[in-house]
Amino acid sequence: MRRPKLLKFKAPRGDSTDPVGLPVLWWAVGFISALLVLLGVTLWMAQAVYQELPPSAQLGDAYKPADVVVVLTGGRGRIRKALELYEKGYGKMLYISGTDRQVQMKEILKELRWVGPVDDSHIILENISTNTLQNAYQVNRFVTEQGLKRILLVTSIYHVRRAHYIFRKVLPRDVQIDVSWFEQAPFEAPVWWTHWNGIWVTMSEFFKFFYAYLRLLS
Repeated sequence: MRRPKLLKFKAPRGDSTDPVGLPVLWWAVGFISALLVLLGVTLWMAQAVYQELPPSAQLGDAYKPADVVVVLTGGRGRIRKALELYEKGYGKMLYISGTDRQVQMKEILKELRWVGPVDDSHIILENISTNTLQNAYQVNRFVTEQGLKRILLVTSIYHVRRAHYIFRKVLPRDVQIDVSWFEQAPFEAPVWWTHWNGIWVTMSEFFKFFYAYLRLLS
């Protein structure tokens, strides 16, 4: 009497009994976990953008006007803040670094919806630089030619640490650099990580600072 043949069951691809599918699954889990850990570490490191900031200038009646207020374009609110400081007499001149090639002061005022007259006879528009390092080189040329010894640097809070570091490296040591920054949501130090734009800009700024540090290491 012949014994009946036993049917062999072939496990479908990806089943737990599949010796190939299981390692692939664990590899995917490990890869995603590694990405999440890397993201978490990067976020933790990126908060350095808001730490160890240079002292903010104590603007008030006792503040001696700087030779020039220097503002770096590229962030909302920077030019308005710098213009307000210039109009209040915190600087004898206003130097706007990194403007578009053809822009004029009247167009900037129109975009800002500025109310009231502005004496632009001591306002300089610099349209050569396209990044912070170039900003510093152009400002260095200007203060050297004019024999200036003190500037009031205006930028955004997330940018101020890198900007001050670069300017301190490029400008002569005898030029004093005061700083005043513009702060707005979602870039306040305690909450930047709660908004996608805050995360993106802060992480980008962290890597830009690291690059600037390496480039100006000497």
